[in-house]
Amino acid sequence: MKAPRLVLLGAIAALGSLAIQMLVPALPQVTASLAASSADGQLLIAAYLGVLAAGQLGWAPVADRVGRRPVILLGLMIFIAGTLVCVAAPSLAILLAGRVLQAVGASSSLVTARAMATDGGKAGTAAAPLAVLTSVTLVSPALAPVIGGVVVSLADWRMLFWLLAGLGVAGLLLAWRFLPETLAEPPRAIHPLAILRRYGAVATRGRFWPLALANMLASAGFYLFLAVSPFVLAAAGATPAWSGLFYSVVASAIILGTLLVPPIVRRRPGALWPMGSAVMVAGAAALGLVAAAPHAIFGLLAAMSLVALGSGLSGPALLAEAIERQRGEAASVASLFGTLQMGGAALLSTLAVRMAPSPPAEIAIIGGLMFASVLVRQWGRQASPHT
Repeated sequence: MKAPRLVLLGAIAALGSLAIQMLVPALPQVTASLAASSADGQLLIAAYLGVLAAGQLGWAPVADRVGRRPVILLGLMIFIAGTLVCVAAPSLAILLAGRVLQAVGASSSLVTARAMATDGGKAGTAAAPLAVLTSVTLVSPALAPVIGGVVVSLADWRMLFWLLAGLGVAGLLLAWRFLPETLAEPPRAIHPLAILRRYGAVATRGRFWPLALANMLASAGFYLFLAVSPFVLAAAGATPAWSGLFYSVVASAIILGTLLVPPIVRRRPGALWPMGSAVMVAGAAALGLVAAAPHAIFGLLAAMSLVALGSGLSGPALLAEAIERQRGEAASVASLFGTLQMGGAALLSTLAVRMAPSPPAEIAIIGGLMFASVLVRQWGRQASPHT
């Protein structure tokens, strides 16, 4: 697939991330406006992630049978509808309902973007288009928090959803005009039992679980950070605009990690995983120190930036490796991988908030999740001769 279409696919897939990242700096304002607690406000992140995860399981077999183009267009329409519900939400319950619709729509774009990027490619080439897709998608968490913080500082939090609705409409129009169908096979009937068997086969082949679990644990750490840190920053006196800048620095560290991957692979491909792991472990250890002083926000920023850099170095290759091992099931692999990533992140971050409702404990858990991710991936590499 040509670069302009990959960039468009990445931008459309990034809508799902934008709907999280833009809202994070505004969570204290949203909860205050709707008379909700901070724990209830964190449901706006966790519920969205949970539905985003489950939605991928439903969309993937549809995309494999009826085509990628109808699925991505329908998903964008649902995303826009959910965003408009959020604009008008008079209560937390209605806002949560809108977030559910948003996530249902956004999950279709995640599945179809990854599948369309790799459709028609030769064996062994999946990493290149997925790297472009990842790089474009990662721009959103770098910009979205700053945009969200500035918008909330200048206007009401509902303006964030008006902005997301406008971006959704733009994505729909561009997809309609520039994204052709990429599925080579003719449309086929959808059989629920066949879908379940397909997912079962994907999960039991190609050393899928170490890759998926390592990715899930790291993502859980990042989403727990997103759920907890807005209130830590607010308690430290940070404005929404400064909070947005804080998140952008962390996101930029991930982008830097992904940009360093190609030159490292060219010069010393065997060094990529050890380098990424070492940086992640250093960041996890730093988070353990920060947990003793949770309001030292510059310490938290430095520790999370280290974790993010390590994740950028070692993370994007996980999905590429999983797809390369089962290229004939690209959409199903991508959806199951994404479901475990986001569903696990939603579950673990929610449990952490409920069971350890204090910043020191939550920050320590973030470090533990990152360290566990490195251990699981190392176990997978030792257990498989192909890694």
